[in-house]
Amino acid sequence: MTAINKEKLARLAKLAEGSLYENADPAFIPFFERIQREGVETVSNAFNTLGMFRAPHSKDLAGVDIALVGLPCDLGVPNPRPGTRKGPEAVRYWSLDRNMVHYATKICPFEICNVIDFGDIEPAKDPYTLSNWLSAFEQVFIDFKANDVVPLSIGGEHTCSYPVLKGLSARGQQPLALIHLDAHADTGTDFQGTRISDATLFQCAAVDGFIDPEKTIQIGLRGRGVHRADFSHKSGMTVLYAEDVQEKGTAWVVEQIKWVVGNSPVYLSIDTDVFDCSIMPGTTLPEPFGLTGVEVRDIVRGCRSLDVVGADLMELSPAYDPTGMSSCLASGIAFEQFCVLAEARARRSGKENKTHWN
Repeated sequence: MTAINKEKLARLAKLAEGSLYENADPAFIPFFERIQREGVETVSNAFNTLGMFRAPHSKDLAGVDIALVGLPCDLGVPNPRPGTRKGPEAVRYWSLDRNMVHYATKICPFEICNVIDFGDIEPAKDPYTLSNWLSAFEQVFIDFKANDVVPLSIGGEHTCSYPVLKGLSARGQQPLALIHLDAHADTGTDFQGTRISDATLFQCAAVDGFIDPEKTIQIGLRGRGVHRADFSHKSGMTVLYAEDVQEKGTAWVVEQIKWVVGNSPVYLSIDTDVFDCSIMPGTTLPEPFGLTGVEVRDIVRGCRSLDVVGADLMELSPAYDPTGMSSCLASGIAFEQFCVLAEARARRSGKENKTHWN
């Protein structure tokens, strides 16, 4: 094979002089150039210094639209599979492999919202007691509500959603609609003698007035928890089993969501066991015959027109999947939630508020 001629090498050298982002969507080239000027590290995966999805770290809520937050608690898991306390750390790590611009929907959260990584929330004392964790979460989310900050929370066990709903509903003064993707209804009563746990939280949230059960839809139920979903049916919640999704399709599911939720402010909660265990072994209670990543993705994208005021992704237990693929999938779904939240927030405020790193 002969040497490449000088004219071809010169042409290649000329191509290499172009902008790093000249092949990007032209609409987002200014964004990429701006974050380079502001010193955003877009190559390193140093998750201990970079925030979730590369958002800047901050505890200052002034002017903030969206807070990305970790809830690293697994004290209320009523089974011998703890480990969700490592969920936020894993999603932060894998979030650095997600694009900062949604290639399909053309949403860049950082261009339309001021976003921070608030960090993880922990109790100031006695972290060995579940109630102290729930109280710590509640206070932060009360502050988010008071400052009109929209949260995307990464758990942590599903019990953590209870104080989140308490805070965002202003302790029940402004109850929320709920979209809940899960293998289990989590509407049990005093499960194993405990009022609030990851098996009872949505029953408690309904009884305490934080969510309206008639504006609640549960999606993906199957397996061991189905017989404990009586409260869901009797309280007026809409229940879709995994088979309903698989047989009727995600477009039909989105229609049901919109019919149930309407124009109400709605919270979007996803338990990682909604996924089939073959693609999500890294979860507290893996269940077979669940949804695919594409099905969950399309359901989340179907919520784009709704008034979504908060979201979470719970029950990721990274230790049970040494390949890391459960955490990778979780971070991808979290990014879909992030984009839906940003779009809804910008629509409500009627203005775009850019994220700045300096």
